[in-house]
Amino acid sequence: MSRLGEGSLRLSSYHVGKVWVRDLAAEAAFRPRLVLSAGCQLQEVAASPGRSDGVSGFKIAALGGQLRWASADGPVIGDLSVPRGLEHAPPAPHSVEYGFTMSCDVPHDVLSRLEAERGGARPTFWMDLAGSWAVDGRLEPIYQKPWCVDVPTDIWLAFLSASGYNDVDVIELRRVLKDGGSLQPAIEYLTAARRLVSSDPSKAVGICRLVIEATDKALKDQGHGKIAEHLVACTDERRGKEYGSIASSLKQLAGLDHHHFGQTSTFTRPEALATVRICEAVLLLVAELAPSPADEQSPES
Repeated sequence: MSRLGEGSLRLSSYHVGKVWVRDLAAEAAFRPRLVLSAGCQLQEVAASPGRSDGVSGFKIAALGGQLRWASADGPVIGDLSVPRGLEHAPPAPHSVEYGFTMSCDVPHDVLSRLEAERGGARPTFWMDLAGSWAVDGRLEPIYQKPWCVDVPTDIWLAFLSASGYNDVDVIELRRVLKDGGSLQPAIEYLTAARRLVSSDPSKAVGICRLVIEATDKALKDQGHGKIAEHLVACTDERRGKEYGSIASSLKQLAGLDHHHFGQTSTFTRPEALATVRICEAVLLLVAELAPSPADEQSPES
C-alpha cells in the first residue's frame, strides 16, 4: 500500500529506522477523531571497522507529538495520542516492519477552518514527533524533523463524512461579528437564545424577537431604516423586500406568546433550533452586506 508520508528515526548519530503513515480515517468519539494508520521499521546498527560502537538493544519507550497544518511550523491542529502497537516493536538485526495507530481529536470549528483554508485542494499535514528510546536501562531522546503527510482528497472527504462533520453546522457568526459594533446587543440576545435551545426551547424562540428588534434599532440609529430597507439598498427592491419579509415573519413567530396572551405556544427543540439558525442567517446578512456605492452617493448640489 502506498504511503502518505514518511520520516526518519535516529538514535544519537545513527539512522535506526523510519516511520510512516499509510492511511487516515475516522473513529467513533464525541468529537471528530482523526486516526492515522502508521508503521515503523527499526534496525540495529552493527559495529564495523568504520563504526566500532554500533547500536543495539533499544526500543521505543514513548512517542507522541503534534499534528500541524500546511507546513513544518504551521498551526497545531491537535495533540497525537500515545501510539497503540509500538510496545511490540523491538529492533532486529534485519529489517522488520511494525504497524501501529495514532489519533488526534479535532473540534468541529477547527475542521471548519481547515476546510476554508483547503479550498478544495489536497490537505497537507505535518507530523511533529518526539519521544524517548529505552537503551540499556536508560532513556535517550527521540527527535526528528517534522515530515509531510499528503492526504488524497477522496480519503479526506471520506474522513469528513465518517466523522460526522457534515452533519453539524458550524456557525460563522462568532468570527464574522466577533467585534459586534452597533449590532452587539443583537448578538448578545442571539447568544442567549442559542444557549437555551435545548433547555428551554420556547424561551429561546421568544428571545429571537429581541434579536430582530435590536437589529432594527441599530440600523435605524445609523440611518438605514429597518432591516427590509437596509437590504433593499444592499441588493434590489424585490430581494430586499423578501428578506425583510423573512425577518418580519420571524419576529411574529417569536412574539406569539407576547402578543397572544393566554395562548401559550410550546416550541420543540427542532423548532427552536431552526428559528435561532434563521435569526443567525438574517443577522449575518445584515452585517455582511453593505449598500452599493451608487446608493450611498449624495445627490449632486
